Amino acid sequence: MLDADLVVIGAGLSGCSLIARLRQLQWPGTMAVVEAGRGPGGRTATRRRRDEPHWRLDHGAPGFHLEDPLAESVQSLLDPLRDNGVLRQAKGAVMSVDTDGSISRSGGPADRAWLEGEPFMASLCEALLAMNDGALSQHFGRRVRTLQRDGDHWCVVQEGSDWQLRGRRLVLSGSLLAHPRSLAMLDWRQVPLREAVPAGQDPELDQALETLALSRAEVRWNLMLDLPLNGDQYPRQIWLTPEAQAHWRVERLVLHPQADNRTGLVVHGLDSGKTITPETQPVLLKQEEQRLRQLLPELLKAWPELQSACERAESLGVMRWGASQPIDHPLPPALQWCDASGVGFCGDYVDGPGFGRAEGAIRSGVNLAQHLSTLTP
Repeated sequence: MLDADLVVIGAGLSGCSLIARLRQLQWPGTMAVVEAGRGPGGRTATRRRRDEPHWRLDHGAPGFHLEDPLAESVQSLLDPLRDNGVLRQAKGAVMSVDTDGSISRSGGPADRAWLEGEPFMASLCEALLAMNDGALSQHFGRRVRTLQRDGDHWCVVQEGSDWQLRGRRLVLSGSLLAHPRSLAMLDWRQVPLREAVPAGQDPELDQALETLALSRAEVRWNLMLDLPLNGDQYPRQIWLTPEAQAHWRVERLVLHPQADNRTGLVVHGLDSGKTITPETQPVLLKQEEQRLRQLLPELLKAWPELQSACERAESLGVMRWGASQPIDHPLPPALQWCDASGVGFCGDYVDGPGFGRAEGAIRSGVNLAQHLSTLTP
């Protein structure tokens, strides 16, 4: 069993921002980060192919934008990333597609100034973790199933394994371990955080869990394709107008030119509303892959070469994002930290500027770091 003063579950933008900001504030405690994926990134993760080491595909968020003015604390966190070139202005045009296939440069997200990671999106989280001075243990490929409260410590247990990690304080950088949807999706008997701290022991935590239970989240079905085409001359992002999104249940298409005259394509499919359980998920993954591939000729009418390349594309499967884009009932910032239980929350589901977006994830991590920095390890 390993030990740390602070255990952070989730190595996405919020969790990595929290860790990096704590070090900027010179918090002296030891930290550990636990992540189910093979590396940091969360919903800014990057797909790597074992058979082609130079091939990269950002299969989650391809970029994000920030609203001015930024809080000084957020600016201080991002400045080093800008200075070393990891955070930069996104390349390529952003276009919009309407229900009839017509394209334009105006409207909605297409008008925004986008930022991205260099050389890929996961580089942002990698750089944030690298800002640590070494007092950070990193545990990837560890899918947490059980949380236990043992006296003044938390115990994090990996699903189907004897691996455990103990920490004095715990932060969830996503809401899955605290939200009832985990019961259906993962066939769990109880919400792990609720199981660890029964109702009545911590009024703040009770209120936080009640709020999170009310929140819905939009699911994404992201189809990944490997196109035999040089995509440098095409838009980097192709957004659908609100009307087109409702018609096709697709949010956007994102192109990722590769170094070998090929292009990765991610189709961000929207939820159908069907119940996701361990039994239905394999079937839904196949259905969504078929549905999204069949839509591509209509969505890409304006780009005949892209249409043709999609017909010959190799499928890399569908990635389901089950906790993205919170759309209501945000967690109040006052409930980000529940002192009696020694547990905190950060992520884009926390209320405030940037709610539901990458900016909200970063801001929530920075704000929680400010509070934790005042606590003795």
